[in-house]
This record gives sequence, C-alpha cells and structure tokens, in this order.
Amino acid sequence: MSRHSSVSWRNEVPGQSWDDELFARGGHFLQSTHWATFNKWLGRKLFFGRGPGWQCFAILERTNKVTRLFCPYGPVADSLESYQLATTQLRALAKDEGAMFVRVEPWAPVTKADLERLMHTPALRDIHPSLVFQQDLTKPREQILREMSKNNRQRYRNAAKNGVRVDASHDPSDVEHLLMVVHEVAAHNHIVQPPDDYFRTMVSVLLPRDAATLYIARHHGEPVSAALVFDGPTTRHVAHSGSLHSHRNAHPGAIMRATMMLDAQERGLKTFDSLGVAPPGEPDHPWAGVTTFKLSFGGDYRYYLGTWELPASPLYYAYRSVYRAYSATRR
Repeated sequence: MSRHSSVSWRNEVPGQSWDDELFARGGHFLQSTHWATFNKWLGRKLFFGRGPGWQCFAILERTNKVTRLFCPYGPVADSLESYQLATTQLRALAKDEGAMFVRVEPWAPVTKADLERLMHTPALRDIHPSLVFQQDLTKPREQILREMSKNNRQRYRNAAKNGVRVDASHDPSDVEHLLMVVHEVAAHNHIVQPPDDYFRTMVSVLLPRDAATLYIARHHGEPVSAALVFDGPTTRHVAHSGSLHSHRNAHPGAIMRATMMLDAQERGLKTFDSLGVAPPGEPDHPWAGVTTFKLSFGGDYRYYLGTWELPASPLYYAYRSVYRAYSATRR
C-alpha cells in the first residue's frame, strides 16, 4: 500500500471482476487483464488500483535514463473528479517507486484544457494512436459491405474464385506466418519491429484466453498475408498485420480485413477498430498510404486525448528539456 494514500495498489493480475468493471465503463483492451497478463509474461512490474469511479492498470518502465509509470489508454474514470482522484493516487505511487513522472492516456470525460489545468504536459509523441478509424458493426451486413469501396467488396466476394482463402486460428504456432509478413513490412518500410519472442509471447498468452485471433490469408494454398486482432466484449482491434509484396495483385490483405470485420459482427461485437490513421487533409503524413487503405472499408474517425505526462519529481522538467533537445537532433 502506498504510504501517501489509502489506495491499495496490487501487483497480482486481478480476476474477472476487473474486466467486467472495465468494459462496463467503456474502457480499452489495453487496460484489461489480458494485456496485463501479457506484460507480466514480459517480466514487467505491474500495478492495479481502483477507487470511487476509476480504475487503472499501470506498468513500471525503467531505462538507463529514467523510471516512469505508464497507463496505456488509462486511467479509466467516470468523471473529471474521479480522474483527479486516480492521478493523485498515481503520482503518490510514482513517488513510492522512484519514478520521475506518470505517463497517461486519459480515458475519461475530460478535456485538454482540464489536463493542462491539472499540470499535465503533452508528451513529445503519442505512445498509442490518438486518432483511429472505426466501423460500426451494428449496421446490417449488406450495409457494411456497401460502405466498402467497390473494389474491396468485389475482392471479398470473388476471393475463392481468385484462389484466396482466409482462415481464423487460435493455434499459437501459426504466429510464424505473422512473423514472416511482419519482417517483410519492416524491411520494406525501414522500421524496427519488436523481437520475434515478443509476438510469440503475445499469442501464447492471448489466444488461449480467446482475447485474440490470428488470421492467415492463403493464395493458392501459400500463406501470403496475416493479422493479429484483439477481441474485447464489444470491440475488435487490429493489432498487427501485413502482406507479402510479391502477392499484392491478389489483394489478400483487403480480403482478410473484410473477413475480419464481418467475422467480428458475427461474433456479436459492435465496433471494428483499425487503430491509427493520419489526420484528414495531410497527404504527406507517414501514415497516409495505410490510411487510404483503412478508409476504403468505411467507418468514422475517433479522436482520443493522446499521451500526457504528469511530473512526480522536480527533476522531470530538466529531463524533459534534455530529451526535447535530443529529439530535435534526431529529426
């Protein structure tokens, strides 16, 4: 228990009641016991706290430069007042753990002006997307299909005729298909992906919990596209995906995405979340290409508050100044 507060922060992953309460509040999958269990398997130190109108799962992150608490898409709170209670407890916990600051992605009915008044500082970059694209799955199936581009609709309907088959899997060994396409995407886009064991741990934890599904698209029997989705009680989130460039003319990624969306509807989910997209009207944004692809399946933008930092030590401001200067030299 923190010596600064009455909240008992626990390190053990809680039971089902945590998720029941979280999803009843409309909380995000990254605050669930599923994501927490994955992080526990990665060897990270976790904290779980609840109070009047709020709950929060936080990860203690240590680097050779700084220690911080991170709340992915949290804390989750019912009101501004309960959010203030949550952040007060988080700052006390950060001080107890020797953390310089708390990094939050508020999931509460608060505004950016509220956060600034509460001494939050916008992070230099968002950790998770603050702008996503979502499709409403409560619409009739045919309406969802009509809202896709004509090409995507035809690709989905003609998939079998063109030799493309999409399978859903809960076998962790099928992660090797995902790794194959993730490697190619990383090489093609010159980005650094997490190590393979990160993905292997993720599927070994989430698939048996029915909190994730692996999709594999095959072209004439050859695996050419794969995706991992996270499933909560109302929302399916596309987490990782990719396709082999050599089979791009078969459009396996488009067929797979349409399949994942319609499967989610059959599962009874209400929202299909394509995750991060470029802001409207920014054709030069690094995500512009993938955004065009995501928008071709219909849906609407959803804006989040983004990533913010709350100091727990006077050293935070000096650290931020140095980090800002370092980041500027890396551009």
